[in-house]
Amino acid sequence: MLPKTLKGRLTAAVTALVAAACVMVTAVALEVAYREMKESTGQQQYSLLTSAAAHLAFELETKHTLLRTLAEEIALQQADGGAPIQDVLAHHPGLRQAFADLVVLDTAGRIAGLQQPGYFLRSQLADSSCLQETLRAGAALTLQPPAGKANGRAVVVLSQPVVDAKGRTAFVLCGGTSLEDSSFFGQAARLRPGATGYLFALTRDGTLLYHPDRGRHALKAGEAAPLPAMARAAMEGWDGWAFGNDAQGTPSLLTYKQVGNSGWVLASAFPADEALAGIARARHHAWIWTAALAICAGVGGWAIMVVLLRPLRALRRHVHAVEREEAEIGVLDLEREDEVGALGRAFHSLSVKRQIAEQQLKELSLTDTLTGLGNRRQFDHEVALLIDQASRYRFGLAVAFLDVDCFKAINDTYGHAAGDAVLREFARRLRTVTRPTDRTYRLAGDEFVIVSERLESGENARRFAAKILRAIRRPFDIGAGVSLPVTTSIGLAVARFPVAPVGDMMQHADAALYQTKRNGRDGYTIKELGMPAVASTPSRRPGLRTVAP
Repeated sequence: MLPKTLKGRLTAAVTALVAAACVMVTAVALEVAYREMKESTGQQQYSLLTSAAAHLAFELETKHTLLRTLAEEIALQQADGGAPIQDVLAHHPGLRQAFADLVVLDTAGRIAGLQQPGYFLRSQLADSSCLQETLRAGAALTLQPPAGKANGRAVVVLSQPVVDAKGRTAFVLCGGTSLEDSSFFGQAARLRPGATGYLFALTRDGTLLYHPDRGRHALKAGEAAPLPAMARAAMEGWDGWAFGNDAQGTPSLLTYKQVGNSGWVLASAFPADEALAGIARARHHAWIWTAALAICAGVGGWAIMVVLLRPLRALRRHVHAVEREEAEIGVLDLEREDEVGALGRAFHSLSVKRQIAEQQLKELSLTDTLTGLGNRRQFDHEVALLIDQASRYRFGLAVAFLDVDCFKAINDTYGHAAGDAVLREFARRLRTVTRPTDRTYRLAGDEFVIVSERLESGENARRFAAKILRAIRRPFDIGAGVSLPVTTSIGLAVARFPVAPVGDMMQHADAALYQTKRNGRDGYTIKELGMPAVASTPSRRPGLRTVAP
């Protein structure tokens, strides 16, 4: 009923206009907040899933590397008429931690070696899928569980062919492992979203590898209910997140991430009610306050809403800046005690963990795991920089190429464990005789390289080489009371400014190394670029050296 007076009508009209303005402004502000919350939550879930997928890919590659190393050892033992396959397996107790089952099959399907037989390989061995698929592919495989054979266990089998000296597949290694193990989905499952969300994994052909419902393991996804469109897209290689309905029809935040080159898809479903619970509560309270304050604080309500949303917009802006590497992680506000502060701390923690994981992966990729020295990849990366630095600052350097004399005989006589002990001790002794500025690398097998800055004269190079020889000649203790005499052959290429390219330095050092071998090993040959080669030869009395002119 309209007021009878003009004053009342104007008051009512102004009040209605202010109330309408408050309703419209609040509605727009809440929609903006809802969109920003969806974006922030989606990016956070995708980052968590990316970290979990990287961990799974690393674990798969690690287990394939173990099988590949074991296959090379078996091939070498078979070629040399060495230990039986079962003895080789027994010498690697660490395989029991890496695989629940490990079976070595010959090409006829007969078991040539067995370690920890269990339930994981039964279905694969029953129809010879592990053997036949590996023989057809001629390469290492990650075998998926047979579709439709759900047994309540999430399992996978890794295979590796053992190639003989003629390049033919002689045996096939099959290793079974549980995907619920702590190194696989057992750890990834800890990152499940919220209290009601869950993680699951499937293959590109739709076979479920892992699901909270154990009864669905190894079943074909989509059999019980149609697959969401995003799941079908993920099976074709898509990565990302979006809001939609999961397989049970529940509105959820669905996130998908490919697991390296394994052909697996790691996914999470976060029910929308829980994922957006914070913004839903904020929306409810905002409408109550808007109704209460519409007449007296319509414009003020809008201003307050803008202020309240400012930290969330700032968080979103900072998150995007960090993702685009336009800002450091420290830009996030970690001191706030509200939901925005919690989101900032969660993203900060995730980013720090990812940086640590990336640094660890980088160190692993540049380090020889046996000796702790730099590997060939690190050598290729650093030596060119060192030579460029020498050219820029006008100083010389030397490249020493070393190997262990008669290393194959040590391996053949005392076994690969003794050979590994010799290589570790060899690397340790090199560290003791090199300067802090020297760089030492293990390229492959028993081949080592030392790059020394400002080692420009032949006399300094001779003292350096003699120091290495003295350090190596001390007997090597390889355990079990066995002490081995070990020597090394050294080839040094010494260059003053201007320093030759990397390839030339390595070529001269390699040639000098082979000259040392021709002179009887246990010595050194120095090639000063632009000067004749100078070699040392063993004397008749141990410990004395003569230098050839």
